[in-house]
Amino acid sequence: MQLRYPIIGAVLMLTGAITSVSAQSDPTFLTDAIQINLAEISVGDLAQKNGGSDDIKSFGKMLVEDHTTANMKATSLAQANGITPPTEPNAEEKKMHDELAKLSGTEFDREFAKAMVTGHEKAIAKFEAAAKGDDDVAKFAQETLPTLQKHLKTAQSLASSQSTQNEATPPAQTTPEAAPAAAPPTVAPSARDTAEFGTTVPADAISISTYYNEDVYDTQDNKIGDVNDVLLDKDGRVSTVIIGVGGFLGVGEKDVAVPFNALKVAEKAGDRYLVMEATKEALEKAAGYVYDQGKGQWLPAKQPN
Repeated sequence: MQLRYPIIGAVLMLTGAITSVSAQSDPTFLTDAIQINLAEISVGDLAQKNGGSDDIKSFGKMLVEDHTTANMKATSLAQANGITPPTEPNAEEKKMHDELAKLSGTEFDREFAKAMVTGHEKAIAKFEAAAKGDDDVAKFAQETLPTLQKHLKTAQSLASSQSTQNEATPPAQTTPEAAPAAAPPTVAPSARDTAEFGTTVPADAISISTYYNEDVYDTQDNKIGDVNDVLLDKDGRVSTVIIGVGGFLGVGEKDVAVPFNALKVAEKAGDRYLVMEATKEALEKAAGYVYDQGKGQWLPAKQPN
C-alpha cells in the first residue's frame, strides 16, 4: 500500500520547510546544500561517539564519508557561481545536534533514527525539486539523490529496529519458595484451531506498517504529527496510537495518545494517507506520554511546574 507521502530513500539533509523551486531559479540551494552537508557530518560524528549500537555507529560513519564527498562538490559549485560557502550548519540544524548531544546509548539511538527518517524525507523532496533543471547545479542534485535514497532506507530500517527493541517483555513473577511450574500437557490441535490459524486475509485488510512511522494530516492536508507507536489492549485488539507532535526532526516532540479509530486512511489520486479530524494545536494541548523502557509501557509525562 502506498501512502500519499511515501518513505522512499535516504537523505543528505536535516532541514525544515521545503520550497519547490528548481536549482536554476533558487540561488540559495547551494548554500542550503552545504549547510546540510555540514550538519550531516557533525551528527554523523556524534552518532559514532554517542551511539549505543554498532549499526548506529556504522550509519554515522556512512554519513560523514558520503557528505564529506558531497560537500566538496557543492563547495566547488558555489565558488564557481560566485557564492561564498557557509562554514557551519544553520541555527535549526545546530539545535538538533545539541539536543541529540544530550543523549547516549539506546536513548540516543532511538531519537537519532527518528530524526534521520524525518530529515531525510524532507531532504529528498528538496533535492528532487533542485534536480529539475539542466545546469551544473541540477546535475549535482541528480547525482546526489541516489545517496540520499540509500541513507533514508538505512534510517528507516534503524528506526524500525529501535521500535522493536523498545517492546520490552515483562519479567516472570516468581518467589524464592515457588516450585518450578509443571510443563503443560501436550494437546493435539482441534480442527477448529487449525482452521483459525489457516484463515485467509480479508481483501480490505490494512497492514499496521501503513500506520507506523507515517505522517498524519488534518482534513485540510496539513501535517499535524507522525505515528510513533501502535498499541494493543489486553485482548489483542489495536486500541491506541501514539502520535508525535511538534519538536524539530523528531527531537523534542511531544507524544500524545489518541484512539486508533480516530485515524482514517484517505485516498486521493490513487495514493493513501492518514487523516485525523483534529488540529496540530489541539494535539499539542493534549496530555503527554513518555516511554518507560524498564516497564515496557507508555506512562503519563510529568507536568511542568
